[in-house]
Amino acid sequence: MFKCDGFRRRRKAERPAEILEAAFDAFAARGYAATRLEDVAARAGVTKGTIYLYFSTKEKLFEEMVRSHSAGLLADADAILGRIEGASANRLRGFLRFLYGRCVTDRRGREILRFMIADGKNFPHLVAEHYRDFVLPLLGMVSVLVDQGVAAGEFRADLPRETVRVVIAPTLFLSVIRLIFGDAPPVDEEAYVDAHIELAMTGLLAAPT
Repeated sequence: MFKCDGFRRRRKAERPAEILEAAFDAFAARGYAATRLEDVAARAGVTKGTIYLYFSTKEKLFEEMVRSHSAGLLADADAILGRIEGASANRLRGFLRFLYGRCVTDRRGREILRFMIADGKNFPHLVAEHYRDFVLPLLGMVSVLVDQGVAAGEFRADLPRETVRVVIAPTLFLSVIRLIFGDAPPVDEEAYVDAHIELAMTGLLAAPT
C-alpha cells in the first residue's frame, strides 16, 4: 500500500512537467490559436480536467510552457559557463557554440522563438517578461565574459557600447532564417558558426604588444 501511495505521489509531482511537454508538442504542431486543451490532454495521456488542476486556462499553460523552457536554458547556460575553462576568449567561443546548439540546432529553442514572434502580440506581458528574465540574463553572461577579457588584457579596452548585442546577433539571425525557410537555404551551419566566432574574436581581441 505504501509503495502504491509513493508511486501515486511521484506521478502527481511529475504530471505538470508531462503536461508542459505535451503542450510544447501541441503548440509547435498546430500553433497557439488552433491548439485546444483536448489536444494537449491527448498527447499527455490525461483528461482535460486534469490539465485544469494545474493550469487554469490555455493562456496560463502557454505562458508556463515558455517560462519552463527559458528557465531550463538559462540553468544550462550557467552550468556550461562553470565547465568551460581557460582564457576569456576560449570561454566565449564555447558559450557561443552552446547558444547555437540550443537556439538554432535544437528544435525546442527555435520553436520558442517562433512562439514569441507569432503570438507575442497576444501576450505582451509574457514578451516583456521573456526579455527581462531570459534575454537580459543571457546578455549579462556574455557581458561578464567580455568584461573579464578586457580586465585580463585579452580584449580591447575601447570596445563599442553595444558590443555584447552585436556578438550575439548572428545567432538570432540564423535562428530566424531556419524558422522562415527551414533547411531550404544552403547554409553550412558549421562554417557559419566558425565564421561568426572568427569575426567576433577579430573584433574583440586586443592587438599584440
